[in-house]
Amino acid sequence: MTEEGIIDPATFATKPKVYTGTISGSDLVDLDERVAGPEGGLDYEVTALLDKQRRKVVSYIIKGFAQLTCQISMESFRHEVEISERLVLVDHESQLPPIEMESDEEDFMVADGPLDLRDLVEDAVILSLPMIPRKPGIEEVPKVAEAPRRESPFAALKRPK
Repeated sequence: MTEEGIIDPATFATKPKVYTGTISGSDLVDLDERVAGPEGGLDYEVTALLDKQRRKVVSYIIKGFAQLTCQISMESFRHEVEISERLVLVDHESQLPPIEMESDEEDFMVADGPLDLRDLVEDAVILSLPMIPRKPGIEEVPKVAEAPRRESPFAALKRPK
């Protein structure tokens, strides 16, 4: 991967460094098992900086779509992706805040070296996808008509002679 695709927390400065780009659906290797096909693509803007408290912060906005397979109808459908997150990078697990002190505005992540931009974007998309994809408009499993009950062949054995 080129230097443009790497975010190195050791080089963060108070002046933000912005990375922008597009990833096509066919380039999303880790999503192969989750998507219905190579259609789709993601536009991203990732900003890396030191905040006022001198914390290493990575903010990103990801927009695009992926083709998913509905787990009810088994039809392919377009799933819109729109993610806006803020990560605070820490060097060691000991720097992670206690769970009760975490906020909804930012997440914490241990980063002990450079981050691959494509992996960061792909991981964010994987986490945003539904566990059980459903095509819009499909709410529940369609009812299957019950077949008439047949008498068990062993029922004749239960009858007295």
